[in-house]
Amino acid sequence: MSILPSDQIQLTGRLAEIKHLIEAAKSNNTKKAYESDWRHFENWCAENTVQSMPASVETVLLYLNDLSKTYKYSTIRRRISSISKAHKLRNQMNPVRHDYIQMALDGIGKLNGRRQHSKRAILLEDLKKMVDCIDTSTVIGKRDKALLLVGFALASRRSELVAINREDIYFTREGADIRIRQTKTNDDDVVKSILKVSSAYCPVVALADWLQTANIQTGAVFKTVDKYGNIYNRTTDKTVARVVKKYAALAGLDPSEYAGHSLRSGLATSASMEGMNDNSIMKQTGHKTRHMVDRYIQSGQRYKNNASHILRNL
Repeated sequence: MSILPSDQIQLTGRLAEIKHLIEAAKSNNTKKAYESDWRHFENWCAENTVQSMPASVETVLLYLNDLSKTYKYSTIRRRISSISKAHKLRNQMNPVRHDYIQMALDGIGKLNGRRQHSKRAILLEDLKKMVDCIDTSTVIGKRDKALLLVGFALASRRSELVAINREDIYFTREGADIRIRQTKTNDDDVVKSILKVSSAYCPVVALADWLQTANIQTGAVFKTVDKYGNIYNRTTDKTVARVVKKYAALAGLDPSEYAGHSLRSGLATSASMEGMNDNSIMKQTGHKTRHMVDRYIQSGQRYKNNASHILRNL
């Protein structure tokens, strides 16, 4: 059975719709990363007067060589993956699948080291020290206290934390339910709960105090605040990292060892140290697989039932 021209046109149109659905399935952050990586490769190709689409194996190898002098292994792998996806979407011969590319990546991994330097988790004692350094008589201090405590309690990604709107928060007798907009995964939004605690480090009280101070009735919860106390639009995930580093330094910790992710890993690690079970930790962090959570649990449990405990018998 032959396909008539009109049928071919309809088929092409339907395939275009399918591609549109596939693109829509990707998270905004993922698409931004792909676009940024592809622009970087296109600019490099333009500077070196070589073709980017379709790219030759030799071009990608030269690009890899240049990347290896400046970037981390994880960044290099992501950029090569973006080149691969770009060629697949345009139905072009994929240079990344060549053995030479994979061999070069393996070589870079061995020379540069595949292990990334993980930032330290903010443990409960660290969080207390950091919060104690906050001047809560100021507007920015109230925001920062809420940001740290809620960020820790939710154990969400930085991008998810700053994406919270007032409409996403429902205060209850026991605490607060907060809808989290999934910015990295393809899952539907989820609702996380945080509990009231009877101390000066209650995330629910800190959040309510900030909302009242900033008079936030709708829209973004965590906003930019200048040194004069003026409140502006929604802040960015970079602010989370800056706030963490600021109070880590004030608390006498090394700010270079901490980042925005330290809040998320801190809750998981601290919860493990306090004896919380794996399922409870995964429910709060939102991890679907045990791989990353196991790293946090192992870190939190490393001093329990440790074989070196026998030295106590000396």
